[in-house]
Amino acid sequence: MEFNLTPSELIQLGSKFGISVDPIDVEHLHKDVMDNIQKLEDPYATSVLSPTNIENRSWQLPKKDPYNAITVSCLIPPSSQGTLSNLTVGIKDAISIAGIPMRAGSEIFSNFIPTSDATMVTRLLSAGATITAKTTLDELAASPRSTTSVDGPILNPHDPTRVAGGSSGGSAVATATGVVDIAIGTDTGGSVRGPAAFCGVLGIKPTYGLISLNGVVENTYTLDHVGIFSTTVENMALCLDAIAGKDQKDPASMQAVGKDDYKFGGYMDSLQNQPSVDQITFGLLEEGFGEGVHAEIESQTRKTIDNLSDAGASIKSISIPKLAEHKALKDHISYAETAVHWRARGAPYRKGGSADPFYQSNFTHRAQEEDFKLGRYYKSKLLTGCYLLDENNGQSYTYSQAARSQFTINFENSMNTVDVLVTPTMVGLPPRVEDASDPGFDTGRNTRIANLTGLPAISIPNGTIDGLPIGIQLIGKSFDEAKLLCYANTVQDFVSE
Repeated sequence: MEFNLTPSELIQLGSKFGISVDPIDVEHLHKDVMDNIQKLEDPYATSVLSPTNIENRSWQLPKKDPYNAITVSCLIPPSSQGTLSNLTVGIKDAISIAGIPMRAGSEIFSNFIPTSDATMVTRLLSAGATITAKTTLDELAASPRSTTSVDGPILNPHDPTRVAGGSSGGSAVATATGVVDIAIGTDTGGSVRGPAAFCGVLGIKPTYGLISLNGVVENTYTLDHVGIFSTTVENMALCLDAIAGKDQKDPASMQAVGKDDYKFGGYMDSLQNQPSVDQITFGLLEEGFGEGVHAEIESQTRKTIDNLSDAGASIKSISIPKLAEHKALKDHISYAETAVHWRARGAPYRKGGSADPFYQSNFTHRAQEEDFKLGRYYKSKLLTGCYLLDENNGQSYTYSQAARSQFTINFENSMNTVDVLVTPTMVGLPPRVEDASDPGFDTGRNTRIANLTGLPAISIPNGTIDGLPIGIQLIGKSFDEAKLLCYANTVQDFVSE
């Protein structure tokens, strides 16, 4: 890559970064800087992802989309035949597909077309899947509201006056309405499980690091997960078999591989040998119920648990008295990491330097344009993070991560005597569009726990209230997705309608 810099530009550069450059010294400084630059090896030779062949790929704007679930209709044929052959997949529009526009629900990616596929996209196509849609999301995958996208609110197919849930609402709707067989979303505090519950489908967030984040727009990197929507546990297992596993392009994935309990694969096979209901011990997480939970949601959840108990399952009450404190912990980390990513203008520091060569340049140039507008919700989160970083030089982030580690240890210890924990997925019904900015309940109260701990969690349809779907959530043990899917399969048989 060629670097050009004039002495006058060097003075301007110094001013931009608060470094004084005396005109008397500029010639000498300019020579030193240029000498330094020329001695650098070209980092792009190893860090930039190779462009993907986009032959036979096509896209168009959706022709019929009453719920605003689809940003782009596309046809991405499989690269080979496999376990996902004959299945169609929708991809959240914060995940790169070469040759297909990606907006991530924000103006910052206007007119951006990735040149390489996300790792999970490559794996889906290799397993025989056909990708037919990019799905709508809240701006930069940062909101649970379904109303912050530049593409407009995402509507609930069971009642279009209400939201679908965010930020992966489009993926949930596309699955619920049969537009696709499977959809991929991202989940930083419940962004897969929440929309799944609101729309009446299955939604799983696997263990942190099990699915590669390479090619995914960053929200809060140490909390971000890729998740799957489906109407059947079987299709979910097939998809997880196809996309799970280590990826050298994602440090989070490689870090996961180094853990003693790391394992992946065999998800579909596990469903052929799942335990009977009387072999399962469910832990009822008491703090997931009670004050702040819609009374009928709690009642319906407890009915399903009673059905499991009547069928022979063991039920144990689990209490974690300080569980409510995890909200501030998660928010502290999320605000700070969002601000750091923005300050770095999208630089892939935490993704091993692997990046689409146009991703960061698009991010940087668009953010500096005068007409660029950032949504109020995302901007408020961003500025909160800036304040926290500036106020104490990031110490609160360090303390929060340390507290998170202890929180995770305590939480995992609470699961020693049970196979899986149970809570309602969402503590309220989907709000109406006009009320979504202040839904009146803590949207991620029961879902963000799994993001902080990195544990796998799944939302299962649990009947309806006034025609609106609700979900029951299971939180499993680290890298224990095979068993978690089996437990989900069992729970589905005991849902009270």
